[in-house]
Amino acid sequence: MSNDQSGSVGSPSHVTSAPMVDHSALHRGLGVPSIVAMVVAGAAPLAVVSLTVPIVITLGGSIAAPLLFVIAGVLLVLFSVGFTSMARHVRNSGAFYSYIQAGLGRFTGLGAATTALVSYFLLQVGLYAYVGISAAGAMDRFFSIDTPWWIWALVAFAIVSLLGYRDIELSSKVLIVALLAETSAVLILDGAIFFTGGADGWSAEPFSPSLLSSGSPSLGLMFALFSFIGFEATAVFRNEARDPDKTIPRATYVAVISVAALYAISAFALVLGAGPDKALDVATTDPASMTPNLYLEYTGAVINDLTTLLLISSTFACTLTFHNVLTRYQYTLGSLKVLPTKLATVHPQHSAPSFSSLVVTIISGAMLVAMMLVGLDPVLEIYTWFSGAATLGLLTLMALTSVAVIAFFRTHSGEKNVLSTIIAPAVAAVGLVSVVVIGLMNIELLIPSPGATATLLTILVTSFVIGIIVAARMKRTDPVAFEHLHDQES
Repeated sequence: MSNDQSGSVGSPSHVTSAPMVDHSALHRGLGVPSIVAMVVAGAAPLAVVSLTVPIVITLGGSIAAPLLFVIAGVLLVLFSVGFTSMARHVRNSGAFYSYIQAGLGRFTGLGAATTALVSYFLLQVGLYAYVGISAAGAMDRFFSIDTPWWIWALVAFAIVSLLGYRDIELSSKVLIVALLAETSAVLILDGAIFFTGGADGWSAEPFSPSLLSSGSPSLGLMFALFSFIGFEATAVFRNEARDPDKTIPRATYVAVISVAALYAISAFALVLGAGPDKALDVATTDPASMTPNLYLEYTGAVINDLTTLLLISSTFACTLTFHNVLTRYQYTLGSLKVLPTKLATVHPQHSAPSFSSLVVTIISGAMLVAMMLVGLDPVLEIYTWFSGAATLGLLTLMALTSVAVIAFFRTHSGEKNVLSTIIAPAVAAVGLVSVVVIGLMNIELLIPSPGATATLLTILVTSFVIGIIVAARMKRTDPVAFEHLHDQES
């Protein structure tokens, strides 16, 4: 058991082994492809190429978006080096909070746990709103039928809730199909642009390091990193993976590298498609129309219409992924008695934490209905505000995780690899902290409303404090459970 500098109760003689949850009842069939499909679907590649890449170009102030995605990918590979090194030692599916707890102590760890839960719930509700408005827009475009966005949000909510309640293998199959469809749509556009050579022919200028001296590359990098949110969920599926000590690290690297490659190649294609000399002006003038217009120009009306539908399925797949992530977070916290142990029960037929899934359904449903009743705009307010706050919270947890890796291996002398235990996580920590600071300095780009900014940042900070309070209460009222928070650390 590792040292806990911030709240260990030591190992007094009266402390006996706490009953631990038997995870063997869970489905254990997930391999690398299934886990990669779930976490890459969480990153929503088609949505990123359609919505985020033009924003990276606009805010970066140059055509360096392809290079910025490469830099973001390298930074997250370095993060993954420490992340996967910890996966061999921390044997539960709590991901961020488990690693932060192992390195920085139980109080900080449980603060991270509650912050992660709040961040993922905010992201989940924001995604429901985006699915709803996208589906309503498609109905109006293709059938001239005006429908409220919340009807489609509730339809998506019902389907996600049903799939999340059942065997994880069912969700993985749905996500694999959705991911293949949206990735194919992205690659069709890339191929069409590359085949024609784009507007002005081939050019390597978008990868030129000299572009980093102009514009605002730090802002572009911030949004490029935001596009990767979701890949960290590989470790959340540890308890349902085949041979998790091998599956989780492999899935993490495959997810990060494949997503980085797809984003960089697609950003390059968009710049070539619009023309290196015109891409910045095109993106700045109307970022939301840049990718659809390129689809129309290079692939025709049929493919353009198809991508409209696939954008809905892309966001839906993202929503399903985070429902499953939340379910596993709660399951793990229930198994450690941080949350009610009922959350750690496994459905005998579905071999899944179905009760935890039901709780996620109730909480996210209540949040969604509340936002509907308040009358918030589904994109400009619910999606923009909630996803912005959630992303900032999750990037902060990633930075803390990198710091925790260094702290953890300082007390585990068995690890001799300086690159994976010090250098890589240190570089990742510096990069991620810098992005968080940039995000806070430019918070109006993430959450345009000052009132919403103050409210959501207060919620994130309060969630961390609540986690610390929960840890203090556990230490006082249930020292055995508190001590065994580190039990799954070897």
